[in-house]
Amino acid sequence: MNETRYDWLTDRWVIFAPNREERPDQFKLNTRAVPSGGIECPFCVGFEHETPHPTLVLPEYDSDATTNNRKSTNDPARNLWKVRVVPNKFPAVPRTCLSDSLEHAMEDPGTCSERVQNRKRSAGQADLSPQASTATLNNSQIFQRRQPRGGHEVIIESPHHVGSITTLAVEHIAVVFEAYRRRLLYWRAQSDIRYAVVFKNFGADAGASLFHSHSQLISLDFVPRDIERIQERLALYLRQFGSCYLCEMIEEEVLRGERVLLETEHFVAICPFASRFPFSFSILPRKHGGSFEEISSEALQDLADVSKRTLSALEAARPFASYNFVLQTSPFQSRQEDSSHWRLRVIPRLSKVAGFEWGSDCFINTTTPELAAAVLREHLK
Repeated sequence: MNETRYDWLTDRWVIFAPNREERPDQFKLNTRAVPSGGIECPFCVGFEHETPHPTLVLPEYDSDATTNNRKSTNDPARNLWKVRVVPNKFPAVPRTCLSDSLEHAMEDPGTCSERVQNRKRSAGQADLSPQASTATLNNSQIFQRRQPRGGHEVIIESPHHVGSITTLAVEHIAVVFEAYRRRLLYWRAQSDIRYAVVFKNFGADAGASLFHSHSQLISLDFVPRDIERIQERLALYLRQFGSCYLCEMIEEEVLRGERVLLETEHFVAICPFASRFPFSFSILPRKHGGSFEEISSEALQDLADVSKRTLSALEAARPFASYNFVLQTSPFQSRQEDSSHWRLRVIPRLSKVAGFEWGSDCFINTTTPELAAAVLREHLK
């Protein structure tokens, strides 16, 4: 049984999920071959029966041509899809919000957003602490444990057996981000869910276990302490200086230019001034906003283009490098929305976290962000 345990000394909850050990690992087995080579990939078209029933299916563009070229089945997800979202078969957090059917998950996002606002108003000044959200299990003062509530989903980014999101067209990547947006809206509408994070593990060193390009979403009934700390810092800056820290940082970085990878109408990609990992960068919206799920359709297309170009540059500059990308959006019931600013972080796994980092929480980065930005700019298409 999965559970969370509280470390009082660090003020941090840890999720224990022994079932995750049962995941298949294609990188360990070196089974990256396409299905025609004998590998049955559960994420490929034709193998939809290998995954749980989808929570969201987004269609292909040329539906007539697709239907005519593929044998029809009774499964709409198999007949017509570009992106599928399914519950993880080996969840870190067991799925508990089962009230929405596939049709409800595909509803007009505006309707979902209205439900969110109604629930926020009804929540009032409710206790949002993790201890208050879930019943504890035989707790003592020192050994606190709880059953987590939330969900763990897989976003399958293509029906075809591709290894990197950068191989997809910009329009297709925009559909992937639309899936992120819709699922975040769904989880935000659940009254007992406090936070959700979308992330991608690319490569074995980044924690990937399946080769087929995919990302994941985990929703939680508590806000992790590191996220709370960032929210507190952003709120502190707003109180002291009357403006958003990240908005001012973007303005300063654009003026200096030395750490900027790419600028578009809606976004700026930057290697952070005090980045902890070599070649890490962040994609930040120029328009202030704490919640990714409220992104406009126009900005979504722009984000897809910026993501493809910057990730392709990373893959070209550092071939075969693993990386994580993390979409950090505001907690769902945050009282600090005015100071929040969402961002997409890309963290290459080019170095190992060693003893000094674990012992001090102070990181040694062997590549300055100025050099990293210059190298990545050379590989931009």
